[in-house]
Amino acid sequence: MTVRIAQVSDAHLSADKPFFAGNFARIAEDIRAGGFDFLVATGDLNLLGENDEAALAHGVRAHAAIGPELLCVPGNHDVGNDTARPQNVATPERVARWNRQAGPSAWVRDLPGWRLVGLDCQSLDFHEAQWAVLAEALSGLGTRQLALIQHMPLSVGDLADPRRLYWSMTPPMRARLMQALGERRPAVVISGHVHQWRDRVADGMRQVWAPSTAFILGDAFQPSYGSKLVGWVEHAFHPDGRYDARLRTVDGLRLDDIGQMPQVYRAMPTLAERPDLWDTP
Repeated sequence: MTVRIAQVSDAHLSADKPFFAGNFARIAEDIRAGGFDFLVATGDLNLLGENDEAALAHGVRAHAAIGPELLCVPGNHDVGNDTARPQNVATPERVARWNRQAGPSAWVRDLPGWRLVGLDCQSLDFHEAQWAVLAEALSGLGTRQLALIQHMPLSVGDLADPRRLYWSMTPPMRARLMQALGERRPAVVISGHVHQWRDRVADGMRQVWAPSTAFILGDAFQPSYGSKLVGWVEHAFHPDGRYDARLRTVDGLRLDDIGQMPQVYRAMPTLAERPDLWDTP
């Protein structure tokens, strides 16, 4: 039996600042009509959920209300940035809040022919329990194909990319993850975070980035790695190990540029003003 999964990412929902609620409502309606087996949310469910448990709960409830069973992993606006980045870091307390509201931040779900592993890539350097989750998932993988589901992509380039960029895992955490995977590299890695759509094969793995349901960052504020649009992704996991991904868009979605909306987070310098804007120390 083929299992069909809808993926949403980076909704940045807020009860107090409902800038992106309209897009989310249209996408939710589209997903409900599709009869999907699961809904996967790949992080940043909330605008500022890392600082406020009530805000976090609001985002989780909104995603759960779409209808299909919800599987989700946290993003930087849910538990904070990975601690290799000095600003607004993830903490055990924030991960505990996530676990109360959304369930475990690392999990395993088996499908016919596949094993899905959700990882909290924001907290890999202190959340040791999820390394045990991954090790157990790999030890019992058998002939199944492996799919990793996480907020950040492995890399914007290849695995050997030495840059410490905001838009992907840091090289030390990526290296630790790949070492833990060993010879059982995933067939597909599903992520969000970049607010761009991209579907490519690199380093022997299919790597699918979901766009945000909420907004893009215009070219003045962010490099283009894929396609800057808003929408969601439909995934099909076939029992014989095949896999399909398809970008989905909906009529009437707003294409907001967060760089032009200082009222949401803050005024943002352009890349011309700060060419190192998204580099990390």
